[in-house]
Amino acid sequence: MPGRSTDPPVSRRALAGLGAALLALGLLGCQTSPRLAPEQQAGGPPAPASLAPALAQSIDDLARSGARGTDKAGAEARHRALVAAHLPALLTAATPPHPAAGVQDADALQDPAQLAGVRPVLRPTGDDTGLRRSGVGLPVVARLPAAADPNAPRAGYHLPATLVAQPRAGSAATAAALADPDAAAQVPTAAGTLPIAMDLRAPIDATTATGIRPLAAIGNLLRPGRFRGEPRIVFLEPFQPDKTPLVLVHGLLSTPDIWKPLVTQLWADPRIRDCCQLWFFYYPTGQPVPLSALQLRYALDDAVAHTGLDRPMILIGHSMGGILSRAQVSGIGPTRAETIVPGVSDLAEYNRVRRALIFEPRTDVARAVFLFTPHRGSRLAANGAGALVIRLIQLPDTLLNETEHALNQIAGGESRRLPTSIHGLSPRSRFLRALDATTPTVPVHSVLGNRGRGDGSSGSDGVVPVSSARLAAAESEVIVPTGHGGFDHPNAVAEVTRIVLLEVEQQRAAAAPAQP
Repeated sequence: MPGRSTDPPVSRRALAGLGAALLALGLLGCQTSPRLAPEQQAGGPPAPASLAPALAQSIDDLARSGARGTDKAGAEARHRALVAAHLPALLTAATPPHPAAGVQDADALQDPAQLAGVRPVLRPTGDDTGLRRSGVGLPVVARLPAAADPNAPRAGYHLPATLVAQPRAGSAATAAALADPDAAAQVPTAAGTLPIAMDLRAPIDATTATGIRPLAAIGNLLRPGRFRGEPRIVFLEPFQPDKTPLVLVHGLLSTPDIWKPLVTQLWADPRIRDCCQLWFFYYPTGQPVPLSALQLRYALDDAVAHTGLDRPMILIGHSMGGILSRAQVSGIGPTRAETIVPGVSDLAEYNRVRRALIFEPRTDVARAVFLFTPHRGSRLAANGAGALVIRLIQLPDTLLNETEHALNQIAGGESRRLPTSIHGLSPRSRFLRALDATTPTVPVHSVLGNRGRGDGSSGSDGVVPVSSARLAAAESEVIVPTGHGGFDHPNAVAEVTRIVLLEVEQQRAAAAPAQP
């Protein structure tokens, strides 16, 4: 059958060695799939008259506890439990949204009637500085359905909210409001002005924007043809036109879930939350690298067209994701493409092979950050472990039939097999060589890893040599003492934060009216 490999069947010994081979590649990110507690819908009987004095007492206890550790934690836990026990009635009281319960900022109010449900956060896990805040109210995970939004997570958006409830002045009734705790920081009460409780970590743990099902990374590598739907951009939160998109592009044997450690640290910085929105590119990682770069280009085009985005993006790519990101800010013309696949420039304009190898740089990207990126390849993609995984990858017949002859030359023309992503990360990859000969059209930055087993030039992150991760055109370079997956290292996070804030500040300065 055209496009089928003529290699002999993979032996049981080879299959048994798959786990070792994947570990040797050093690119596996642990996948988690958090389980939500049952959600509670808005609606239900009115809150009893006894709730108002109980709320008043719990708020007074919160105010009196001050900064005293165990006293404060206990008072807050009792207050949360009291609000949670009357959750349906208080959500009804908060519908429709209006300034109530002391929350005066109408822009910070949310309508419970628009939600598919909420999950109370009674026992936060971990100690995430910047993502949580003690105070009045019950933090909840609010699930917003978004069936008409092509960039929404498949289960809808999981958003942070806080149900604030306190006695209504001069009556036995209770006032309630569902607030965005990042927009409304404090609330006046009879016991004084107090902070509104906040938990931004629980929605991140709950969202399917990063929480792809377990083992999906391996399936997307070995069976890219079974990838569900089309590669696409997924938003962490609904689109916000006044914020700069940070587009996170994962690498080989990964899914967007790999970004969670970085996301939690970036999102803990209120400066980042104030100016940025997070987008994730999700795609099957077993297919040829130029095709994945083309799919990223298409996915970004679709997201921009749907949202009407009018501000430049920042691309952040890890490992192979850095190669895909570099292809967005570089151009390969017909002459250079001929060094990859002779005759490619003669193909029709609509041909996928031609579009994957001949392209112009995007004009809507402001900067690119390359994290542990093998610009000149990695020998692990060409050694025994890489060769084993290559034999196990099965590309879809549609791709094989369409591109067998042309793409077979991308990896160097040494194999009769259609090149996979691992072929494309070899130092012999013609596509990598052609891309490396280009100069990015926007400022780019490099974050490299070095485990300390060599000097600054001969070191490695265990997968990518420093010499391959370096880029002469980079505006800045930071070497982090960590392995290939160490993009959440404090030094790496600090550098990404610096770059993002630098770009946002420059955008604001450019948009500011000229002073006389």
